[in-house]
Amino acid sequence: MDRRRLLASLGLVALPGCSALDGSETEAETTSATTTTPTETTAAPTATPTAEPTTTVEPPDSIADANISFHVEKLSEATAEHPAEIEIGVTNEGRPRDLNFIGSAPLSAPFVGGGPESEGLLLHPHDIHNSFINDEDGDREANVVPDSRDGECWNRIDVPSSPPNNAFQITLGKAETFTNTYSVLVNSPRGCVPAGEYTFESEFQIPDDDLVEFTWEFSLTYPVTV
Repeated sequence: MDRRRLLASLGLVALPGCSALDGSETEAETTSATTTTPTETTAAPTATPTAEPTTTVEPPDSIADANISFHVEKLSEATAEHPAEIEIGVTNEGRPRDLNFIGSAPLSAPFVGGGPESEGLLLHPHDIHNSFINDEDGDREANVVPDSRDGECWNRIDVPSSPPNNAFQITLGKAETFTNTYSVLVNSPRGCVPAGEYTFESEFQIPDDDLVEFTWEFSLTYPVTV
């Protein structure tokens, strides 16, 4: 009698056909679903803050801050066959970027635009980019560098020109340099100019940094000697 009751009690727990067990499983599944669903719902938003924040590149405050440098190198002095020549280059040591110049690079007006000073030197680029030459002497020829010098001086003939909005853009990768060669010409109606140090200024823009503009300058001793 006691043994049968024990077996019956064991059978109630072990056999799957019992209605009491079915109800227990239903309640357990309902409770489990009710419990786990909010956990899954609340866990999803916690993954959103893992996105990487965006960074803003600030415009440079100076040419050095932009990792840009210029160099001037004397290539040859004036002879009876050709005027003195110099090389001017711009180097980018930072991230790849664009640089805007007026008329030619890496010098802007008044060297190839805006009109040179009435007295002094004119640096004429060998590679003219976005500019034209004014036929000042009326010979219907666009020629800045003369075929022969006037006495001891190489005087310019016509004048290269470029509108202020006539930009020429170069793209420099990291550690890349852009160069141009310039003829050193006298720009004076009275012939030769005094020997001494002449200072030049040139503007350029960095369009990818809110179009910031910088001015750089250098000095050149005339007559040019190597």
